[in-house]
Amino acid sequence: MSHHTAPADTQIRYANALTGLAAGDAWGYQVEFTSYAQMPAYPVAPPAGRWWVISDDTQMTLALHRALAEVPDFDDIENVTDAITRQFLLWQVDPDNTRAPGRTCMTSLRNLRAGACWYDTDGAVESAGCGAVMRLVPTAFAPEPYWLGLTALQAVITHKHPRAVVPALLLADATRHAQEYCGRFLKHALTVAAQIHNGTSTWTTDPYLRDVLAPITGDVPSYLVEGLDDGTADILTAAAGRLEQLRTLPPAEFGDPCAGIGEGWESASAVALALLVADLATSDDDAAAALTGPEALAWASTSNGDSDSIACIAGGIIGSAHPESGYWAAAGLAPEFEPRYAEEIATAACRLPAGGTA
Repeated sequence: MSHHTAPADTQIRYANALTGLAAGDAWGYQVEFTSYAQMPAYPVAPPAGRWWVISDDTQMTLALHRALAEVPDFDDIENVTDAITRQFLLWQVDPDNTRAPGRTCMTSLRNLRAGACWYDTDGAVESAGCGAVMRLVPTAFAPEPYWLGLTALQAVITHKHPRAVVPALLLADATRHAQEYCGRFLKHALTVAAQIHNGTSTWTTDPYLRDVLAPITGDVPSYLVEGLDDGTADILTAAAGRLEQLRTLPPAEFGDPCAGIGEGWESASAVALALLVADLATSDDDAAAALTGPEALAWASTSNGDSDSIACIAGGIIGSAHPESGYWAAAGLAPEFEPRYAEEIATAACRLPAGGTA
């Protein structure tokens, strides 16, 4: 595999994405199982304790980063699979894995620990849960020929469902190209969905994606269409409609992010909600964005659904949209994570996956 030198701002965007996802995760984790009606405030205040406490979303992101960092050659899919599985299994038994980990992730990993391969009948669970999407920032920043397939791979190791894989691909695309897609994340996702439907998407012929999915399908185009038709396209359309309504309102009247879209417990609604939040926090023209980055994390957390995953995913996209060093601090947000995770995030932020260009 050729190692390219990534542009300096790609490394900065990766650092901003990791900080944003961890901050959103910690912000939403405070109220993950609190209904919208029972929220302590609108929007929820940032964590007030000494440390910002992250959840399984950030833990698994860091595990995925470590897996990609230890693989010298992504062409060896079996080796990459083993590395990701190994890091996920280390997370499974980590003493800090006490933060409401997803049932699907834990069940799939028990199956893999017992010796199953992800594609076996008794391997990964066929679930569309949001675990497939909340941890994928590292694969979104992987080198050009590999990022799409690696994104699918990290999903199927625990969630081998088309409606987990397709939202993961759409999210990785948004995260990777966040600078270009500012203010148009949902619009772009719907464009890609249309291209998949009409057979003009390059994803349908991506050789690495085809090789990753080979154990479960010989027909990638149909697999991608199945993932879209199984609710994903409808949820994205609903979110795009909601975006048009919210653009006319002041943020104080936005209400529950989940209204009319879904609660983010599964991949499609989690991604649609995060794209909605990111669209309102970024702008592709002279008009100011409706929300600052920190305001976006606050609003994403104040949801009737999976608050930490929604805010975590949105924070990753928003961070990736900003190539300015120290973006979050400049925006008024300087979270202090627990020492262990502060160190892990700082270490990951200094190294792009496999030294690739994004």
